[in-house]
Amino acid sequence: MKIVTTPQTMPARRARIASILATKPVASQHELGQLLLAEGIRVTQTTLSRDLESIGAVKQTDASGRVRYVTHAAGAEFGANPDSVSRIVADVLIGAESAQNIAVLRTPPGAAHYLAGTLDRSGATDIVGTVAGDDTVLVVMRTAEAALELCARLLRVAERTGTTIQTSATTGARQRRSS
Repeated sequence: MKIVTTPQTMPARRARIASILATKPVASQHELGQLLLAEGIRVTQTTLSRDLESIGAVKQTDASGRVRYVTHAAGAEFGANPDSVSRIVADVLIGAESAQNIAVLRTPPGAAHYLAGTLDRSGATDIVGTVAGDDTVLVVMRTAEAALELCARLLRVAERTGTTIQTSATTGARQRRSS
């Protein structure tokens, strides 16, 4: 028996659809409906059409010539789009440190919610969720390795902006950006 971990609400369903489209090539509404049904989410074709429109999903031809649904977040790597996660990370990331499966991200005062919301909407499937304070974001990852990789990836994005980041010799240790 599968344990249900998300509510059966419209926002939860739409978030799940966006996540599926970001991680799997889906060519039709019928195929997407079957994937949702396998997860215990029942949806009519009319509702699915509205959901796809609401999240901005469109059909595009991928590199292999197959048609699939994509959203603006689908397949976006950190740094792939200057208007995406990379721009925000470059603007607000001060430091990153992994602690087991949690990435602790530091921002200037008042910027943590901005960064957390951006990460939540990024489509990254290894992020379980975020908690934001005033200047700190806790990012719960699926594994300790994923937390370490997220810190490294975000720091690389910040470094590409020309901002200097001080790193310690210890892997996973606090890493701060100088102002």
